[in-house]
Amino acid sequence: MLKTGSRSARRAAVSTLAFTALAIALTACEKPTPTAEITPKTKSKEYFAESEYGVKASPKVAEKVSNLPRGGGRRQVGKPYQIKGRWYHPQEDPDYVDVGAASWYGDAFHGRLTANGEVYDMNHLTAAHPTMPLPSYARVTNINNGNSVIVRVNDRGPFAHDRLIDLSKRTAELLDYKSAGVAKVKVEYVGPAPLEGRDDSFLLASFKPGGADADPSDGLPSGVMLAMKDNGASATAASFETALSTSSPAGTSALPASGPLVPDRPKTAPGVEPQPQQMASALLSYADQRVNRAASSFDQVMKKKLDQNALKEWWTRNGKDPLPQQGMTISLGVFADDEKITALFQTLSPFGTIRVENAGSATTRSLTLMPRDEALIDRALQAAWNAGASDAFIVRDSDL
Repeated sequence: MLKTGSRSARRAAVSTLAFTALAIALTACEKPTPTAEITPKTKSKEYFAESEYGVKASPKVAEKVSNLPRGGGRRQVGKPYQIKGRWYHPQEDPDYVDVGAASWYGDAFHGRLTANGEVYDMNHLTAAHPTMPLPSYARVTNINNGNSVIVRVNDRGPFAHDRLIDLSKRTAELLDYKSAGVAKVKVEYVGPAPLEGRDDSFLLASFKPGGADADPSDGLPSGVMLAMKDNGASATAASFETALSTSSPAGTSALPASGPLVPDRPKTAPGVEPQPQQMASALLSYADQRVNRAASSFDQVMKKKLDQNALKEWWTRNGKDPLPQQGMTISLGVFADDEKITALFQTLSPFGTIRVENAGSATTRSLTLMPRDEALIDRALQAAWNAGASDAFIVRDSDL
């Protein structure tokens, strides 16, 4: 009896399992498991291997992909400054015209601060130039295909490869050299731009495809302002999308078919970002413990004659040997006032290492901040402005 009962129990269990399996199979047939095809996001050509740098990109002032804030910056010409031993002299030159290489920068810097405090938008028609007043308007013409457009100059750069101007991603698309990475262009100063940056319609309307007749009003600041106030639709504005869709992928260029591409900021960095309360203190009062420690030790070297040997001795003694420039840095400017230099060291030491270089005389020095963590570079730039380095700006690693 026990054996018979045991066999019956086993048969019942097997039947139950079989029924359950059948039910699952039927359910699977009725409602197949949804699947999703995942397409990996393709990075633009401006990216490079983060392992080469070991640091991550700076935080974005604005996280939105589109509709970033316009304007909000400041008007400035700026004092002469030095980058890697080369001097640049910002000035307003109404007759400025030059021909050279144009590169472009896109999502790597999208949403971050420009030299005059605006927010970079890769979808806006903007540019970086070493010496033009900020913000300004300039007409840029691709020598190869004749495409031409006015851009808003609101940033500094480039500083390498004999490049003349850095343009936004959208401008590179409009001038039809995004794939090549570099193009030979003609740059003409148009005039000062208003601080209020809602000039998208005006800039799009300024586009001229290759072969179009020149607008006689171009180049006149007064004409610029009038054009901005005109809300009427323009045929040239309508031709913008057509130009993008019908433009050739490369074309025959006077420069090589491919050129130096702007790399992205590195994505990973060692170290931990300071706590919010520490950061707020550094930005507002610059008097937290980190600042005091850095300032008190640096005060000793400032009591001596400020020269390269004294600075080298101080950095070595504190275990902070000056590092070669790499990644993004901040050009603080050129100073002859030791008290101003001292104040900048006291304020900015928590953010990283300040490199001091002779700048043409025994009394003037060029200061460059090499951030410990590039994730803080926008905050460091704001701190530099507040500390009196009004001409400070971020030098993108791709510009060197």
